[in-house]
Amino acid sequence: MKVLNYIVLFIMAIFLLAGCNLRELLSKSTLNNLFDTHPPFQIDGNFGGTAGIAEMLIQSHGGIITLLPAIPSSWREGEVKGLCARGGFMVNMKWADSSLEKAEIFSETGGKCTILYNGTRQDIILNAGQKKELQF
Repeated sequence: MKVLNYIVLFIMAIFLLAGCNLRELLSKSTLNNLFDTHPPFQIDGNFGGTAGIAEMLIQSHGGIITLLPAIPSSWREGEVKGLCARGGFMVNMKWADSSLEKAEIFSETGGKCTILYNGTRQDIILNAGQKKELQF
């Protein structure tokens, strides 16, 4: 049981750190036009920041798509559309009070994947061009 407690604490620390790192990137290293503050202009920080935001909203590895895996506590509500996941899937979702309110997955190519959210797992099989509203 102690190992599980340490794992939970570690994951919580990562979520907190992700939000802090993003806040620091945007407030100290990014100009109003989203260019980096490091001369000469470096695009890798900008791309890394947007990739980090996407990873906080969905993670897609090995046929598993995890929804809101590392959402900062300050993002209590929000909505995203068209986040791409591996395997030709696209995710739309909306959350309120830090909980998923609505989620939809669309398959561009057809295939199967597993959706994870808050400990709940759904195995999905879609044809090319098909979408499905998810219930959690």
